[in-house]
Amino acid sequence: MMRHILHVGPQKSRGGISKVMEILVENPPEGWSASILNTTSNGNIFSKLYKWFAAIREVKKTRADVVHVHSAADWSFRRKLSLARKARCPVVFHIHSGNFSTQARKAMRPFHCVTLTEGWANRLKPLIGPSHVISNPVDPKIQPGSQREDFVLLLGRPDEVKGHEFAYSLHLPHLVVTGKHEAPQHVKPLGWVSEEEKRTLLATAKALIVPSQFEGQPLVILEALAANCPVVASDSIIDLPPTVVKAKHGDRQSWLDALDHLNTDGLIESVSEHRIESIRKKWGRFYEDIISSNRSME
Repeated sequence: MMRHILHVGPQKSRGGISKVMEILVENPPEGWSASILNTTSNGNIFSKLYKWFAAIREVKKTRADVVHVHSAADWSFRRKLSLARKARCPVVFHIHSGNFSTQARKAMRPFHCVTLTEGWANRLKPLIGPSHVISNPVDPKIQPGSQREDFVLLLGRPDEVKGHEFAYSLHLPHLVVTGKHEAPQHVKPLGWVSEEEKRTLLATAKALIVPSQFEGQPLVILEALAANCPVVASDSIIDLPPTVVKAKHGDRQSWLDALDHLNTDGLIESVSEHRIESIRKKWGRFYEDIISSNRSME
């Protein structure tokens, strides 16, 4: 009999969590089906409250075999924790944030926690207890690019931690940024781009820069490498593929030096473990294990 996973989190929103959910729903493990319960609304406060209470009702009544909750940090974590407590089946609590600091060891005991890397599992263990590690998947629609153009790319929402202002300070001759509609004269802002436009940018950019202060496991880095696009990222981001060139966070000269020494070797191979075929098998084994452990406790 086909089993079902209910993924709980933001749907079609501007961020990596939404994209990870989309990939997992489109590529469930063999023998499983999957759907999304959207927990976000872009409307007014009344719209947000309506969406929230609707999500609570849906989690309470779901007949899914597993509820898979996707969480960032802070308020997102608290909201998702209250939702997870309403489920009547095993719950996977999947932490995506690179800025998680909530002491929640006791609160997380009823759930099956998942973190993105071994480094994050170790860093978060004092806060949430032991966790299982499953990395982010790469969108199978990403294709390697062969014709590179002379522009550097920054992909990210207009959030201070993403480092747009720092990227501007580098005064690169050809810098293209997303998430912003306005930028200094020497920068080309594209606003928010579609998935197709993003894939084209990654296939043609000279390099991707990720000057973020906080990240969990940036999906955009994995996507860039899968597209054979060189990457320079802040050294504050942990557990990156070895083909990523690191620059000291906030150090302008370090970034300029890194951009002068891009790595173009072995990019695609360095994200082979993130291919969806591998990731969906890992999720399948994990879901089966938690169902078995739940039965043994009944």
